[in-house]
Amino acid sequence: MIALACLWLAPLLILYTALVSDWVSTWETLAVPSMRPPFMDLCAITNGVKTRQMGSDPLINNPSDPYHRPLPYPRIWVQAFSWLGIRESQTRYLGIAFCVLYLSCVSWLILQCRSSLGAIVLAIASLSLAPLLAIERGNIDLFIFFLLFTGCVASNRFLRSGVFFVATVLKIYPIAAQMVDAIRRPLKENRVAIAAALAGAAMWSWKWQEFSAVRQAAPVSTFLAFGTLTLKAQSEYLSGGLLACALAACGVILGLAWVSRPDFEKTVLNSRFGELFLIFGGIYVFTFAAGSNYNYRLIFLIPTLPLAFELVRSTKYRLWGIIYVAAVLAAENAVALGIYQGIPLEDFATFTLFAMILPILLKQAKEFLLGSAALFQAPASIAASHDKVAG
Repeated sequence: MIALACLWLAPLLILYTALVSDWVSTWETLAVPSMRPPFMDLCAITNGVKTRQMGSDPLINNPSDPYHRPLPYPRIWVQAFSWLGIRESQTRYLGIAFCVLYLSCVSWLILQCRSSLGAIVLAIASLSLAPLLAIERGNIDLFIFFLLFTGCVASNRFLRSGVFFVATVLKIYPIAAQMVDAIRRPLKENRVAIAAALAGAAMWSWKWQEFSAVRQAAPVSTFLAFGTLTLKAQSEYLSGGLLACALAACGVILGLAWVSRPDFEKTVLNSRFGELFLIFGGIYVFTFAAGSNYNYRLIFLIPTLPLAFELVRSTKYRLWGIIYVAAVLAAENAVALGIYQGIPLEDFATFTLFAMILPILLKQAKEFLLGSAALFQAPASIAASHDKVAG
């Protein structure tokens, strides 16, 4: 109950203080980088509506935005805001609503915790600097987080696949959630999820020009960001010796993560916590491998923590679970150490998490492929046996 109280009171009190006083100074007191106007990412969409009304494409050129940022979101967001009549003056209400949806999902996780310590750690992770940055920006990842979480807790497979598809329509990276959901069970048991994943992939293949525009509108950042493109951009500032050491460290981390990977039973991965780990872990691995992401996207690691807590309680994988939880907390709060001190810690933590989740997903994909191959080979073997008997 204390964790729940802190989870709700802290961000709502911060939002109230920031809105009635000075927005930037309130957030920067908490070491959260801040910019005006409030909920700046939502304002980018309302400014995109103005640009669209002027006859321009906000994904290419967005002169209505005070920072002249091309809109890094699919056009459906501009169309939805225009149809709903959402203006910049109303973004504060929408930003608060996104925050409430996010806190509601985390509250469910806290209530499912089997220990008070796990609930406290969840509350700390959910109120770390990366999630607070998402709240300060009013970023739509909070809404996508809510959609994907709703799909995970839904018991109806049609509802789950439908919600995942809607999330993919609104943003590109939820296609990873669809792909992971499609391989979680054998082919004959997961046809709805597979069909939804193929539909999402076909939609973005058809809209490849919009996909390209969205990617170009999201610049690669070396600060407040993670991912392969971020690491590549940072490597340009390293000397040859330091770059070699960094690559060697990455190789060591990948090797240790592969050797120490947990060997989950099917019942564990098919549990609610296992499903959350696979779906949200898949999103993290996809976003890390695909490019550069601002730190607010680290919120997708939060639903993976309950399964890590379960591993901490075991004797066989306790060290793995402790390292995983520590890496999540370090990644979400590395920016508090400052630009120069924070970047190495953040890079180390985010890459470690990538290396720890990837082997589990690869094993899941391998089991799906082997099961699918066996399913297709079974009818052929039955037909061969029938021919032998007939002969």
